[in-house]
Amino acid sequence: MKTLHSYIARNLASFAALIVGLIVMNALVFGLFFFDAIGGKTREASPTSLLDFVEGASDASGVSAEAERELRSRRIWAMFIEAGGDCAWSVDLPEEVPRHYGLQDVARFSKGYIADYPVFVRTTSDGLLVVGYPQDSFMKIISNYIPIWAVRALPAFATTMVVLDVTCLFLVFWFSKRRILSGLEPIADAVEALGTGKAAGPLPKGVLTSLSESVARASELVVKQNEARVDWIAGISHDIRTPLTLIMGNAQLIAQDGSIASETADRASVISAQSAKIDGLVNDLNLASRLEYDAQPFHMAQSRLAEVIRKTAADAINASKGKDFSIEIEADGAAEGAIVECDERLIRRAMGNVIQNSIVHNPQGCRVRINLSTTDTDARIIIEDDGVGMAARELQTLSERQKRSSRVDESLDRRHGLGLQIASRVVRAHGGRISFSSAAGGGFKTTMTLPLR
Repeated sequence: MKTLHSYIARNLASFAALIVGLIVMNALVFGLFFFDAIGGKTREASPTSLLDFVEGASDASGVSAEAERELRSRRIWAMFIEAGGDCAWSVDLPEEVPRHYGLQDVARFSKGYIADYPVFVRTTSDGLLVVGYPQDSFMKIISNYIPIWAVRALPAFATTMVVLDVTCLFLVFWFSKRRILSGLEPIADAVEALGTGKAAGPLPKGVLTSLSESVARASELVVKQNEARVDWIAGISHDIRTPLTLIMGNAQLIAQDGSIASETADRASVISAQSAKIDGLVNDLNLASRLEYDAQPFHMAQSRLAEVIRKTAADAINASKGKDFSIEIEADGAAEGAIVECDERLIRRAMGNVIQNSIVHNPQGCRVRINLSTTDTDARIIIEDDGVGMAARELQTLSERQKRSSRVDESLDRRHGLGLQIASRVVRAHGGRISFSSAAGGGFKTTMTLPLR
């Protein structure tokens, strides 16, 4: 999820930076545009430039023909008011515009309008030059004064506005990130669960409904497939056990029949032993399937871990009589009383699988040491042998959760990967951790960690 957080945060930060950049750019463009429009010093059609042109091409007696053509081409009228208030000359003067003005009239229109025509005025030595533009071409602000306190407060005001803008952007960024993550986190968790073959949890609605529904459908499909696999393996296991039980029973009867040849009895014993191994493999496969798809019921109870280890060691010794191996158990004083919440049968199965792995893969004999220690929160079980160990490639195969070791031959005894995988799943199902290692000079080591009660 950290990658998802970083991705969304980075994109939201880029979005916020883009907004800030756009605001700054818009402000600059707005300022430059309106400064040019209001100042009117760079456009040929601006009122200021036109007044300059007409003033240079006219006097109190009249205006040049060139100036008249220029005014008419732009649909602009003009007039010249003498000192007495009369119109000395005009160009295309509208009928509704008066021809005589008093002081009040001049004061009124010099910064505004005449008959709704926006006008611009230039004072000359002979009178007043007035240029009028078409209606709705300019908007003039008559009260164009600003208090000095407002001018002095402008820097502080601008700074405050910038701070408020940045604060608002940050809040938008934070709330947007929180909202996006609140919707995406359950979906991301569901996708991660689907990647491990698990069912997805509750998914959000709203704008992510379609995505949630797609993940939910995928989750339902995974659940159905998992159930189908478990049922199929359970059915196959049952179908195999039925004839296998008959084979084992008859093989045992033949082996125990004193009236048959010894060679035949020996072969019957081999059939019985190998059938028992097949039955064990079927049981392992069924258990591994149930653990993989969370279909295995757990009967949790408080158990003293030291006693569980001793029972497991005794079972291993009884099941492997005639083989050259020994088991040593070490537990410090605090570990002797360690209590864990577990399914004792499955924990014994996990440790038994690890011990059997050491016995089976060291036919020349080995010594198995089991060490139990505790911390404030966990109990640690180390099962270690001094045998041939395991190659790095086999350890990698084991870490990749393969069902078999790469060292496979015709002997069923050497297909030990499933037993170690069952041990891994049992420990993880109890909230613990498990790791496997092998030294360069030999020896195989398994470390199990279980939470204390």
